[in-house]
Amino acid sequence: MLYYREQEVKNILKSHVSKANSILALAQSNRFLEAFKTSWETVQYGSISASLTGSVMAFDSTELKSEVDMWIRDLKDCKQQAENKFRSLEKPTYEEERKYANIVSDVTVLVDTYQDLKGKIDEIDQDFKNAVRVYRAPMREALTDISILYHSVNHVKGNFTGFKNVSVYVHGIEDTGNGFFESVKEAAKDGDIILRVNRDGSKEYYRVTILNDEKMIEQVSDFKKLQDTAQYKNKTGRLHIIYETEQKNEHRQETSDDLAEKLNEMGLMNENTKIDMFGHSYGGRRSLQFAMDYPDHVRSITSIGTPYDTNYLSTMANNVRWAAEKIGQDPKDTSDYLDFNEKNRNTKDGMEYSNAYTDMASEPMTEDIHHLKSANPEVYQKLLKMDITAAAGYRMEDTVSFSPYYTASGKHKISSDDTVSVESQNGEILGNLIDKKPQIEVEGSGVTNPGHIYEVEDEEFIHLIEETNEKQRQ
Repeated sequence: MLYYREQEVKNILKSHVSKANSILALAQSNRFLEAFKTSWETVQYGSISASLTGSVMAFDSTELKSEVDMWIRDLKDCKQQAENKFRSLEKPTYEEERKYANIVSDVTVLVDTYQDLKGKIDEIDQDFKNAVRVYRAPMREALTDISILYHSVNHVKGNFTGFKNVSVYVHGIEDTGNGFFESVKEAAKDGDIILRVNRDGSKEYYRVTILNDEKMIEQVSDFKKLQDTAQYKNKTGRLHIIYETEQKNEHRQETSDDLAEKLNEMGLMNENTKIDMFGHSYGGRRSLQFAMDYPDHVRSITSIGTPYDTNYLSTMANNVRWAAEKIGQDPKDTSDYLDFNEKNRNTKDGMEYSNAYTDMASEPMTEDIHHLKSANPEVYQKLLKMDITAAAGYRMEDTVSFSPYYTASGKHKISSDDTVSVESQNGEILGNLIDKKPQIEVEGSGVTNPGHIYEVEDEEFIHLIEETNEKQRQ
């Protein structure tokens, strides 16, 4: 400092440095320690010498900021007292004027320093939270694997243990399970059970009966009532699970983690139960992720309208989020999942996140497959043995073709459903992983009413569900 520091301010700073060392010793954070040391170089009084003996995985920065706020109040009170005293003097001396000026100047500088310190605390806190969220995903996956192993070794049963043929239906972004629910009711057979897992965690139960060639789908009020039905007791039919993600636009890894946890609770993650995955749009990516994570439990994957490659509209929604929100999309909807790949992230109020939009904007599924082939070739071989069908939706449109010799008009096949290219939907980038690449004509046109949203309810796709389930049953 270029001016003399008054004793009143010295006394305050002596108290502050003592409290800082005490609170930093409790926080045990090297980054916080460095932030305080840097700030104290500006303060130029006392030293930050807290001793750190270990590392922590959680702390509360609120206490630190609250303490700094108290320091700011101490300084402002000191300034106010100096001002009151100075104004009470009729004819202040030069020394009294100088003392008042020193206190005002010192408090101004110190308050700015403390405000800057609070900003550093917020930044460190945000970085810490982001880092913890990155590592939470593999920890959670490991815990789920341990839980699955425990259930297997100890023969722990869930409500649906004993069902051998299980179909799981996963919707895409900005969607619910409604579309699949209607399709599954069409595709379900006599003796089947339909279980709908809603976003709020509630469950709906339905049993399927065919009498005199008439299909009846009856909702059962609760699980106890379901247990009394022939469909549940026999367990010879298929269990259809329409799974609604906890956040509509969550990243595929979060869906895989959530789904594995819930299926394990139901008693379906065992060596006897075989799961056939069905995914619409981003739900196909979610299904493939689940298959990569739990290949021993998945028998087949059937997707339609899935962007296996990066997607231009998702890139636009991810980068120009306000524009996507204008048309009713929610590109900031996410879960707590944060991808290790920094390209597969965006920020919301300083907090990093990864969701379906960041994923489709940055990662073609080939990247994950290439990593899998290198890191775990055995899992890749299991994927090769699965029946994987990647269906694409297309539409017909009136077009006019001109040439120097003739003009032709009429219906022409458009190799896009206005949202995702046919090549991407057919999983061309995944090569020989994909066994079948059917194309299905769907209704709809344009970006606001694309054929993409009608794919899952199309009769041809429902027939594909029926074919897949029957083949796998046999």
